[in-house]
Amino acid sequence: MSAQQRRPLPKIQFRVLIIGRANAGKTSILQRVCETTESPIIYGWYSDLLATADLWASVANTGLRMRSFFPITTVTFFMILGDLRSENELEIVQNFVRQKSGEKRLMSRLHAIWYCIPMDNQRPELDLKYFKDICPDKNVPVIGVFTKYDQFVRNIKMELEDHGDPTQLGHLKAAEICFQERYLCHLGDEAKFVQLEKMHKTNGCCKDLIEKTAGALNKDVVTLMLISVQRSNLELSVKLAVESVLTCMEHNEESIVHQCLLPFPYIWVSGSAFLWVFFVFAYPVSFWLSSL
Repeated sequence: MSAQQRRPLPKIQFRVLIIGRANAGKTSILQRVCETTESPIIYGWYSDLLATADLWASVANTGLRMRSFFPITTVTFFMILGDLRSENELEIVQNFVRQKSGEKRLMSRLHAIWYCIPMDNQRPELDLKYFKDICPDKNVPVIGVFTKYDQFVRNIKMELEDHGDPTQLGHLKAAEICFQERYLCHLGDEAKFVQLEKMHKTNGCCKDLIEKTAGALNKDVVTLMLISVQRSNLELSVKLAVESVLTCMEHNEESIVHQCLLPFPYIWVSGSAFLWVFFVFAYPVSFWLSSL
C-alpha cells in the first residue's frame, strides 16, 4: 500500500504523570516504554502547564518543578522534578491532577499516574507517604511502580547469607514476604502496582507496567493508550482481545467479532470497506467528539 493510499490516524495524545524522588528510575522507564536510548525532549516547565498565577507562585516558593516530555509524538509524560516533602507541595500536585483530569476533551486529560518507588530505600514509608492522596478525586488511576526490584532481591539474599536463614526460605520467597511487609502495607488493599527490574538496561522490560495501566483504564482511554503507545506491539492488543472475547462467549457472532477487534483501534486499511466502517462506528460518538 502506497503512502498516498494510507489514511492517517487521528491526532491523539496519551498523558501520564510520573512521580518519584531523584534516582527513582523515572527517565529509564520513559526510555523503556518508548523503546529508545535517547533522552526525553523537554517541552516546557511547570509554569506552562498551570492555569493560574497563584499556583505558579506556590511552585516557585516550594522549589517543586515539573517538565513535560515528548519521547514519541503521541505520548506526553509530565515528570515532577523533586520530592513531595510537605502538605503544601502535595496540594500543588493535587491541583495539577484535578486541573488536567477535568479537561473537557478526552485526549487533553491526564490519563494515568505512575508513582515510582525505588526499592533501594530503607525508609519506604517516606516515599509512599502521599501515595493514597495524590489523586483525591479518584478519577485518574494511580499505579505504584516499584523500581530496582532486582537490587532489593539481591539485598535480601545478602542479608540471609550474613545472618543465616532459620526459616529455610529461599531468597526470592523471603524478598516477596519482606516486600509485602515493608511496602504493600502502605498502599491499600485495592492499589495497583508493578515491580520493575533492570530498567537502566536497554533490554529492560516494562510490559507489566503497560498491562497494569491498561487494566486500570476505562475502554475509551484504553483505546487512546493502544493507539498512542502500542501500535507496534501486538502482544497487549491480543491479550486484551482474548479477555474481551471470554466475557461475551454467549453473545452472537457479530458481538464476539466486535469485542475481538476493539483492542486493535490502530487498524487503518484504505480500500477495505469493512475495516473503514468498523473503525468509524465501533466506538461511540462521544469518543470521537472528545478527541477532536
